[in-house]
Amino acid sequence: MMVSNLNAQIAEDKKKHFIAGATISGLTYSLAKEKLGDPNKALLCSIGAGILAGIAKETLDSTQPGNNFDKKDLLATTLGSISISLTINLFDKKIKTKK
Repeated sequence: MMVSNLNAQIAEDKKKHFIAGATISGLTYSLAKEKLGDPNKALLCSIGAGILAGIAKETLDSTQPGNNFDKKDLLATTLGSISISLTINLFDKKIKTKK
């Protein structure tokens, strides 16, 4: 019951922003880890990429008539970015310590 109430309160647009942030950051983490070889640097790159993508999207939106820079959309993108980046980084380090 509580989950359905929470789900109803989160706008569909915010869910899309969260997923976009997670997707961009997940891909960036993989590429940065491959190129840099350091999970901490990959973490910073992936979070940064997600935030930059959110800023770019909102800036582009703000140039359209009747639209503005939505800080809540940026927050949703950032939260998606941080969530996936920290999760991948945590598992990446756990796998490394088991070897």
